[in-house]
Amino acid sequence: MIDINLIPAAMRKNGKEKSGLAVNIPHEILLGVGSALVLLIVTVHVVLGIIWLIGVGQLTARQMAWQKLAADKTALDAISDESKDIKTKMNMITGMTTKGSALWSPKFNAISDALPRGLWLKTMTLDKTGLTIEGSVVSKTRNEINNVGQFISALKQDNNFMKDFATLEVNSIQRSKSNSVEVADFTVLAKLNETKSK
Repeated sequence: MIDINLIPAAMRKNGKEKSGLAVNIPHEILLGVGSALVLLIVTVHVVLGIIWLIGVGQLTARQMAWQKLAADKTALDAISDESKDIKTKMNMITGMTTKGSALWSPKFNAISDALPRGLWLKTMTLDKTGLTIEGSVVSKTRNEINNVGQFISALKQDNNFMKDFATLEVNSIQRSKSNSVEVADFTVLAKLNETKSK
């Protein structure tokens, strides 16, 4: 085959050379650039992961703070309700003990004077209904109910005590034994007059 080439020999392309643009880049540079790209991708992922962890931490901290605030709010609500209840009771007691209402110290003296032997009081509760007296009585002769009756009768005969009460009645009597001794627990209710209970 005859090859005619008018280009000078120095400017001729070698037949082994590839046509087009060929860039001869050393393998070290390609390896460095590839490593840099991988390192950049890993760094971006690490930074995004750190940002995500910070966000999760902040969210968790806010949730814990909210839960603490919710617990504190519950406690404050309970204290507020208790304060309202105490204020209501104080207003009720103030209304019962102010001028024009019952005088209680003579009534308590009358209760003390009316106590028969072997009878003792455990609690006295004053509310809008009246005065509730709870106590116990013991007797060697087993006449506990008679002792409670004597106590009620003595109070009914005391005009200073009954002045502000409409009725005085025994609500309940329950017998029990304590170390082979008969004991009767009783409850007495002295109902306030309608004008005093309002």
